[in-house]
Amino acid sequence: MSHEVELKLAVTPVFAETLAQSLTDFHIIEQKQSFLGNTYYDTQDGFFAKQKMGLRVRSENDVFQMTLKTDGKVTGGLHIRPEYNFPLENAIPDVTMLNSLTELELPADLVLTPIFSTDFERQSWVIECGKDTEIEIALDRGEIKAKGNVEPICEVEFELKRGELKDLLALVENLTLTEGGRLSSTSKAKRGYQLAKGKLPLLTDWLEKWREFLDIEQNSANPQEILTALFNNEQHLIEETLLFGTSYFAQDFMRTVERIGAFFNLANYYIEAKKLLSAAVQQGQLDEQFLLDLVDGNEWLFEKVREIICLHSETKDNTLAMDKLNNLLHQGQYVKRMINLIKLTVA
Repeated sequence: MSHEVELKLAVTPVFAETLAQSLTDFHIIEQKQSFLGNTYYDTQDGFFAKQKMGLRVRSENDVFQMTLKTDGKVTGGLHIRPEYNFPLENAIPDVTMLNSLTELELPADLVLTPIFSTDFERQSWVIECGKDTEIEIALDRGEIKAKGNVEPICEVEFELKRGELKDLLALVENLTLTEGGRLSSTSKAKRGYQLAKGKLPLLTDWLEKWREFLDIEQNSANPQEILTALFNNEQHLIEETLLFGTSYFAQDFMRTVERIGAFFNLANYYIEAKKLLSAAVQQGQLDEQFLLDLVDGNEWLFEKVREIICLHSETKDNTLAMDKLNNLLHQGQYVKRMINLIKLTVA
């Protein structure tokens, strides 16, 4: 078993095309391009999905490997997950190998069926960052396919091969991030399962979600715990907003108001929670400059959301307002703000 530690960005094709240029200032020790074919398997009743696991068979240059990714920790776009890897002679998953994992409670009689596939071109670079740090940067472009449905893949994964988490975050933070990327907490497997269902999940009741957060705030004396809950809510709000898309919210004026309002409530809380932020910075032993940068980022977000609210109020144009929100979520400054929140809540 190994532990995968990676930061993922969902990116636009334009961002993908300019990524290589942004890496020229780093020491590249390895570079390659390959095609990866992946089929994900599960039982008929979705055992692995229910356990938040992903079982896949990957082919690369006629070499096959089975991987079981278990439930780990996802904060923002940071993924920390235990995984098991097994070499295979062909593309058929080996149930015997899975049953050898005695530390996991797998069904006694595993019967697997293919659920979806993810096929993509991977362009990767291994970057040396200092003496003891190596990070693999992988640009994946391709498709997820399930039951006749297709979704594009365009994402960048930054995987820590050797070194410390702070080095991984520093690398991403120091890239030329202008627009076209955002932190993504949704794995290819999760997207594949969602596509296989053929329908969107239930929309979150954000007023109820906000009440749940306020309960955590009132019952916890740990600043980091409170901010972690808030940060996870923010990432959930982002992922859900982009999953449903501009057209869904733009169909109804109040639907647009409520969605933008959810971002306003969150941004406003950050503005009013400076004492909480300061306590969490001290708890994490971070410096005063970090706190100033974090406060500046939150104030920037608050002003941007307020501008969208004013625009929507004046124009009553739902599509324009939701497009502005979508663009905001893909700004480089938003990404860097989220990286700071990862430092505060995880690192």
